[in-house]
Amino acid sequence: MESLNTTAHIPVYWLAENDGTVSLYREFVRVKEAADPIADSVRYMLSQEPADPRYFSAWRPSSSVGASIGPDNVITLDLSAKAFGSDVDEGLAERSIAQLVFTATAAASNAGILTEGLEPTVRILVDGETGYEAFDHITLDHDFGRDTALAAPLWIIDPQFGTTQKAGQVTFHGVSAIFSGGEFWEITRRAESGDEDTVVASGALHTGGDALGHNEFSFSYVLAPGEYTFTAWGVDAQTGGRSGTESKDFTVKH
Repeated sequence: MESLNTTAHIPVYWLAENDGTVSLYREFVRVKEAADPIADSVRYMLSQEPADPRYFSAWRPSSSVGASIGPDNVITLDLSAKAFGSDVDEGLAERSIAQLVFTATAAASNAGILTEGLEPTVRILVDGETGYEAFDHITLDHDFGRDTALAAPLWIIDPQFGTTQKAGQVTFHGVSAIFSGGEFWEITRRAESGDEDTVVASGALHTGGDALGHNEFSFSYVLAPGEYTFTAWGVDAQTGGRSGTESKDFTVKH
């Protein structure tokens, strides 16, 4: 689960294709006033675009978003039927429901409003009623928990795609599963007008440590002004091939 975060940033999950499947990825987004953290995160997911152009969502805006949470960590969401208006197959429908569940539970955890020791679940109502057939594939007649198998094995939290960082120490932060052949990273400076990109630095990822979750990585590297790409990936020990590759383009300025 997400750690407590007292800033104006809220967690939102999106979908992206990688290694032949569609998985869940998270971004932190800024809202003007996070008055209701769960509803705000869900509303953003339904109506806004992800920062990373690789990410996508099948959801459509809901005319209303209701959210409440009980002491048993059951989050109740009430959406309008128009939110389910996209025509998707069963696999994408399953992942879209998981996207909603991950976003709502992440927002509750991030805001520190979960009862400790109880796994959160999400009850989804549509126009106040239970049992709706979401995307014509998923019956909303029970509470949904996080299906961790649908989460991407690796994603980058900072820097987010398209952001601008100050020259000097730039922090690289993300989440990674353990891959059989190890986990690695690379910083590339993007060249102008047809020249070749330059690898600035590379190394092995190390997860865990002070104030980090067991699957989190965080380190800093000094960068001069320029256009960069940070890439992280795992390696399959049997094939030697990359897996779970994730990258973010960002800019460094004075």
